[in-house]
Amino acid sequence: MKKVLLTTIVSLFFFSNSFAMPTATIGLGINQGVFAAEGKEKNFSSNEGSGSAGVLDTTTVEYGAFEDIYPSIYIEGGNETFSLGVSFQADIETPKNINEANMPGTGTDTSQVSAEFQDVLTFYGLVRLPYNLYAKAGIVQGDIIINETQRSGNTYPDQDLDGYVVGFGYEHDVNGLGVRFELLGHSYDDVEANNGIAKTVNRNEITVSDMIGASAQLSVNKSF
Repeated sequence: MKKVLLTTIVSLFFFSNSFAMPTATIGLGINQGVFAAEGKEKNFSSNEGSGSAGVLDTTTVEYGAFEDIYPSIYIEGGNETFSLGVSFQADIETPKNINEANMPGTGTDTSQVSAEFQDVLTFYGLVRLPYNLYAKAGIVQGDIIINETQRSGNTYPDQDLDGYVVGFGYEHDVNGLGVRFELLGHSYDDVEANNGIAKTVNRNEITVSDMIGASAQLSVNKSF
């Protein structure tokens, strides 16, 4: 899906570029985003004495959402019909999930997990429409950094972030600057990780699925 989308964007860019003068644009934006996903954790038994080692013991499924405000910067090249661009956003961190094994509030024997989205780049195409409107679609790539403190001492490896965005926006010129307001929908590929332990010695497996989001951006740019 992402390869098809990127091929379409590049094809449209080269087609439209032959009919208009090229320009370069640089912009700075502020974003309000809301993101959600479903997380599933599988815990395998390590009770070798009972003969059940390596058997799936428990499965926990939770759905969570969070919001964040973050800046971004983008660079585009194109014309008055179509542009190709790349944007870089500041890091986003999820809320911390804390599981206390003993009495709540004691701070002992706890597991704490959060994720941070770093080095997130969006490669996109932007098609200008009548009435200062535009359509936008692109692919997203970045890193998911897993920050955890586990009672067992086990850790989960960092993961890749892959997905795509689609949306619409409005742009208006003010004293030689472009002011944009846009709304984007986000969708990301599922992520799977484990703690690197064999199933017979307390293995945990995590799957994060249905990762979606929506964001609103207000930005100012300058074209040359």
